[in-house]
Amino acid sequence: MLATRVASALVFGPVLIAAGYFGGPLMWLLVGAVIVLGLLELDRLFAHAGRRAPPLLTVPFGLAMAAAAAARRPDLLPPLLTLALLVTASAPAVAPARLKAADGVASAFGVAYVGWLASHFILLRDLPGGVAPFFVALIGTWVFDSASYFAGRAFGRRKLVPATSPGKTVEGLVGGLFAGLPVVWWLASWWMEVGPGDAAVLAVVVVSAAQLGDLAESALKRGAGLKDSGTLIPGHGGVLDRFDSLFWVMPAVYHILRAWLGVSG
Repeated sequence: MLATRVASALVFGPVLIAAGYFGGPLMWLLVGAVIVLGLLELDRLFAHAGRRAPPLLTVPFGLAMAAAAAARRPDLLPPLLTLALLVTASAPAVAPARLKAADGVASAFGVAYVGWLASHFILLRDLPGGVAPFFVALIGTWVFDSASYFAGRAFGRRKLVPATSPGKTVEGLVGGLFAGLPVVWWLASWWMEVGPGDAAVLAVVVVSAAQLGDLAESALKRGAGLKDSGTLIPGHGGVLDRFDSLFWVMPAVYHILRAWLGVSG
């Protein structure tokens, strides 16, 4: 597991940092690649569970959402998501020989889980002053995940959610909270220049979303009977394994900034 984290950091860390710093085309390319690879991996997971989420059906909608985010048109995302749900849900009725009703549900879920959520990387970065909240979310997630891992290895005894993720422990979660909450609070207070109360809200949002995102992806793999979502890093998993927490953190921070702090983009 330690080798997994080191390999992931070496592959994805510099790319994410560069995309967050420069934004623009580099961020668009990163998100586009994550969406395509993530939907391919999700189809693989569903295939092992006897379902399909055909990339030819899901990838165009996922990329369309990323394009809308890149064009700074977040207002187009709900209509695109609605259209995607209508098309994917009705696809089995149009092509019953190829797709079952459950495949339509799986495809709709894939578009929402990968396309919709990943588009928020762009939306958050493109908010006014978006460099700061993007890196607060990114660094906070990394700190929480790493602290949870090391605390779990050193002190883990009680399983957190054994049916979903046998490796997660209560002690690991506590370690992640002790590290993640103050780091996010300090970064938000200093870098984003928000008040202590708002910084505390952001800290709770980041660590909560990071843990839930991790568990949600673990549940997908457990349901499919697979250890990893993909093989992008041989022996260390795929895109969904590496971005699971961020898939939840980036949208959560984006919407809390807009709804709670009134930031408009």
